[in-house]
Amino acid sequence: MPVIDRPSSIGSCCAAVLALLAPVPGCAAGTELSPVIVDGERASLDGSGATIRIDVDPLSAIDLAELLAGLPGVQVRSAGGLGSYSEAGLRGSNGRQVRVLLDGLPLDTGGGEASSLSLVSPLLLSSVEVHKGRVPVGIGSGLAGTINLRSRTTLPAPLTAQVRVGSFGERQVHAAAQLADPVQFAAGTREADNDFTYRNTFGAFDPADPERNRHEHRRNAGTRQHYAWLRYAGPMQLTAHAVDDTQELPTRLNAEGTAARLQTQSLALALSSPPGADWRTSLSHRHTRERFRDPDSELGLQAQDTRDDTHRSALSVNGTVGRLDAAARIEHEDYRSRDALDGGAAIDAERLAAETGLQWQSATPWQLDASLQLGWSRDRHDGDRPAHWRIEPAVGLSRRFDACRIAANLGHRERLPTFFERYGDRGLFKGNPELSPERAAYADLGTRCLLANVDMELTAFGQDLHDAISPTYNGQGIGRSVNTERALIYGIEFGAGRSWNGWEWHLGGTWQQTEDRSAVRASRGKQLPGRYQQQLDTRLSYGWPTLRLQYAFRYEAGQYYDSANLLEAEPLRRHDLAAFGSVGAFGWSLQWLNLRDDNAEQFNGFPTPGRRWLLSLTWPATAVSSPRSSP
Repeated sequence: MPVIDRPSSIGSCCAAVLALLAPVPGCAAGTELSPVIVDGERASLDGSGATIRIDVDPLSAIDLAELLAGLPGVQVRSAGGLGSYSEAGLRGSNGRQVRVLLDGLPLDTGGGEASSLSLVSPLLLSSVEVHKGRVPVGIGSGLAGTINLRSRTTLPAPLTAQVRVGSFGERQVHAAAQLADPVQFAAGTREADNDFTYRNTFGAFDPADPERNRHEHRRNAGTRQHYAWLRYAGPMQLTAHAVDDTQELPTRLNAEGTAARLQTQSLALALSSPPGADWRTSLSHRHTRERFRDPDSELGLQAQDTRDDTHRSALSVNGTVGRLDAAARIEHEDYRSRDALDGGAAIDAERLAAETGLQWQSATPWQLDASLQLGWSRDRHDGDRPAHWRIEPAVGLSRRFDACRIAANLGHRERLPTFFERYGDRGLFKGNPELSPERAAYADLGTRCLLANVDMELTAFGQDLHDAISPTYNGQGIGRSVNTERALIYGIEFGAGRSWNGWEWHLGGTWQQTEDRSAVRASRGKQLPGRYQQQLDTRLSYGWPTLRLQYAFRYEAGQYYDSANLLEAEPLRRHDLAAFGSVGAFGWSLQWLNLRDDNAEQFNGFPTPGRRWLLSLTWPATAVSSPRSSP
């Protein structure tokens, strides 16, 4: 790999693209700069912050991981196969540094590693919003940004249904009904055997196959999920969401008869003011129970039958007065973990947190966007009651020049370690009670333009992380979160797209460096584990009134599993084809994914499926458009 000169700071990284942000010659004054719309993806500026909105098409929405993968600045990692654990990072972050919300309610649990994207079916959603960098105060932010999932408030018909079958035993059924004007109900189930073939480099040595080139079926990787959704839209909106998810947990050795399992049961209730209210109030509670079973110690370091219970209650209020947005939130989280095999308490902890924020915007032509968030929290664990205060200021500036709009942001954020990161002991992952909160100063500078009917965007971004929390794995695959004294993340995101005469084309990508700046000689100057360095996504489609064909290509490279950068992941090169159409009242899609038949390992030792196909049917048919999700 060629040597690349690295900027010494966030400021110098951003300065490298200043010349690209000037008004572009040849743009006529008064040209209308509409939001960037490419394959159902809408990129816009909320104040000075960038937001990507993705409409969810039931014909192409395989799962949330596929929906988000390939977006510039977004990295999705999966443990392999439909319904398996997956997480999303933003701009060089890991999954724990991104807050995932479902209609404003956080999805993470005290016992989980991060918000698993597999716990929410995309068929429940109307759209997904990705806030990279700056996040509005009314939403709440993780260290690197927020992903907000929005459920369907209205159905296209009084009764809708979707059915999907595919390779490796994949099957899904979903139905939704408008039972009355204010009552909406949806339910579904999905399963997959995930018995794809792959080359097992961790298998026992076979003299007849010394290079371990022989392929075998993935064992004990099946998933099963049932879910239900109920909404009553009265004077106050009441929403209930229930999920029962079971995942078989394969070993790196792909052993037969493995009994390891993870079952997640979640029930969420939310009472909120109706959409469109000047002041929005929400009271929510989520109870999540996770049961991790490894009775024969095949996956972890000892036999386990652990039950984790997380209760999270929150009260939030936010509204707007003139140019001032205000938000306040109080949250209580109680986490208990018990191992049934030894009867001992693994963890008994709770956290009380409160935060408030103000955001102010000035008038045009230069739009100043300033915010300040104050937060306080107190933990309780083993008699200790540490308290933590945080102050998170941010400022942004944006302006339109003819057919372009530029924006810049600068801010500071903090994140406390989760209970799992500090005290967890499950499977092949150990807790680290010595972890400190991580802090990040972030900056970005970008432009969006509409030139000659081509939508274009370019953004330089950077984060200066202190005590960054990263998962790392040793040669035996044992994971543990560690603090990196200091790390510098910087990079460039780009995108372009155009539609003409039935054709639609999009190209997007990210180049980033996640440099360890700690004093540890073995890792200093190395890449942080679990982050790619290059990403590219391109899509080309052509449509007729009742048929659309699409090709997609995705590339990711430069990811390491360990801090010393000795364990490098193979690059991902994925080609997809798809056809979308309608016959009478039914819509259909046929997708051929991963034509190269690669088994990319996004987590250490856990392959993803190779070549596969998916057939989807919906009723009633939706418009034949160019879906954003891959393909």
